[in-house]
Amino acid sequence: MPLNIIARIALLILAGLGTLAGLRLSISHAQHGEVCPIVASIPACIIVFLGYLCVALAAIFIKKPFVPRLFYVGWTPVFLLALTGVILELTKGQTCPPGAYGIPQCFFSLAMVLICLGLFKFARKTSAPL
Repeated sequence: MPLNIIARIALLILAGLGTLAGLRLSISHAQHGEVCPIVASIPACIIVFLGYLCVALAAIFIKKPFVPRLFYVGWTPVFLLALTGVILELTKGQTCPPGAYGIPQCFFSLAMVLICLGLFKFARKTSAPL
């Protein structure tokens, strides 16, 4: 299987996981409230859900002319939220919920969104034109 296809599949899997996690938290926030921090009067989990949904759609339609704009519209807010979480975790501590091995989840989020960027750039560059 060509590497560009593997990169697209990996991007779609990561974006799918992010979309599902954002959706799960958004539903929990709607049912219970106070689950996600609020950013500009919007729960952060909804921003993450919509952002990763855009990234997933970009992975599906990788060579269409609108895809870079779609990708970055989705990717940028997710990146900024993850980066902000990591910065707050490093400077103030106890900001992000603990994840696997006690590592704050925002560290995983930042790694995931940066991997998505690399996969997108590689897949877009190496995909055959439509």
